[in-house]
Order: sequence, then C-alpha cells, then structure tokens
Amino acid sequence: MNAKDLLGKKIIDKKARDLAKLAEINLNTKTLEISNIYGSMGNPLSKKYIDIPVSKIFAVGDYIQISETIEDMEDKKLDKIPEAEQGVVKLNNFLGKTILDCQGNIAGKVSDVEIDADSNKILSILLEGSSSGFGRPKDQKTVKIEDISSIGDYIIINKVFTEEEETSEEDDKKEEKESVNVNIE
Repeated sequence: MNAKDLLGKKIIDKKARDLAKLAEINLNTKTLEISNIYGSMGNPLSKKYIDIPVSKIFAVGDYIQISETIEDMEDKKLDKIPEAEQGVVKLNNFLGKTILDCQGNIAGKVSDVEIDADSNKILSILLEGSSSGFGRPKDQKTVKIEDISSIGDYIIINKVFTEEEETSEEDDKKEEKESVNVNIE
C-alpha cells in the first residue's frame, strides 16, 4: 500500500465510530517501520490531533480501524503534531527528500513509500526523476529497502541508476510495441 494513499483515510474506533482522518505518519529511520500515526479531528479553526501508536492499529483497508474506543483515546489528544524525535521522520517531510546514489549523484526525489499494512514496515521507496515538460514525472523507479544505506537530510542508496539502464528499459518497451503480429486470411 502506498503511504500517500493512506493520508486522509478515515480512522474508526473498535465500535465503528468515526474518530479522525489520518494526518501524519512517523517513520523510524533505523528500523524502517511506522512508529505511530496522527489523526486530525474537528474543524480547521479548532483542529485537534490524536497520537495513535502503531500497536493500536487493528486493520488497514478503505478505513483504518484501531483497537480502542474514542473514550480510550481521550488522553491522546494534542493541540498540534509534535516535532519528530531523533531517528524518526514525518512522512510529509520524507516525501520530496533528495536521494543520492553511491557516487554522490542525485538519483531523484522520494515520490511515495510502499508500506506493508500487516507488518507496518517500509517495503520500498518510489523515486521520481526529472519531470517532463507537462509536470508529470518522466521516469519513476523503485528503490528497495536493501539498497538504502543511510537516511538523514538526504537518502543515500548503494546503487547507481545509469542512462544505459533507462535507455535499455525504454528500448524493451519500444520492442514490445513494435513486435505486433497480425494475421489476416
């Protein structure tokens, strides 16, 4: 499941009552897991946030269901989302982070994060390269977790994306398109 798809999802309690909407996800940069989530509740003028530990997430689908009731979560209400602790990054700060390859070159920026909803672990990072003239990403690549060597102000991967890889991928796609056989009798 893509992390961007999770943002804005409704969070419901164990009695199937609306609790909040997912506003933020904290990612642990050492374990590459979700450490907790924040739901937003109320209107924009009196918005409150609720800190939900990942251990309280019961199910993730069209809705995020937690194993507590609204009343159980009363003491978790906050006026604002706190700053991330050492070793933790907010998803909204992670998206757009620059990815550097092992040669110190810019490989692209984080466009999304693939998360396993069962284990709450990051599976991969989607990387978007330069954009085309129409504002859409020209190319999008997947960086596996094994390829990440460090996460800080930048993300360093132990891999190099070369022009040859990109060109060969494009050539393969062109060959697939060009090799259409039509038999007319």
